[in-house]
Amino acid sequence: MMIRICIVTTLIVLLPSLGLAQNKSATQQPEELNEFKIEFLNQIAGIALSVNPMSLKLHDFIFDWIGKPYRFGGESKKGIDCSAFARELYSRVMGQYLPRNSRQQFKYVQTINKEELQTGDLVFFKIKTRDISHVGVYLSDNKFIQSSKSGVNIASLDNSYWKRYYYKSGRLTKM
Repeated sequence: MMIRICIVTTLIVLLPSLGLAQNKSATQQPEELNEFKIEFLNQIAGIALSVNPMSLKLHDFIFDWIGKPYRFGGESKKGIDCSAFARELYSRVMGQYLPRNSRQQFKYVQTINKEELQTGDLVFFKIKTRDISHVGVYLSDNKFIQSSKSGVNIASLDNSYWKRYYYKSGRLTKM
């Protein structure tokens, strides 16, 4: 896991110097950049995302945010917490509104079984409490993106820590 974090951090630092990081929308990016991002997420992060406009927006969003620091109550790239991160992802990638905290977000989902998870579904956790205290956004292959104390990162639902505190999954209903 530490090796993956180092590789991700190195790639994030190197992207601008390689001329691959540009502030263009996914549809305006060179094909090589989109292929690089897809390959990066498939091989390095261990997730498989299809190539469609929503996935390309998600690729861009992940590349833009991965490695950014965690800050409780934070809502910017200087520091962001889990629910603000999920809210930002939903707003920027899917064009949908999410409430500000994870307990409120849970009220707007239809619960689904883990086996039914699709890209963009929310995964909720109760970490050492009776209430929902953490949220992430499902990607694929049992991986989800989140903002935790180690910053914005991709984690696995198969990890013993996340298995222990996993509560429920949900799909956003129309708001």
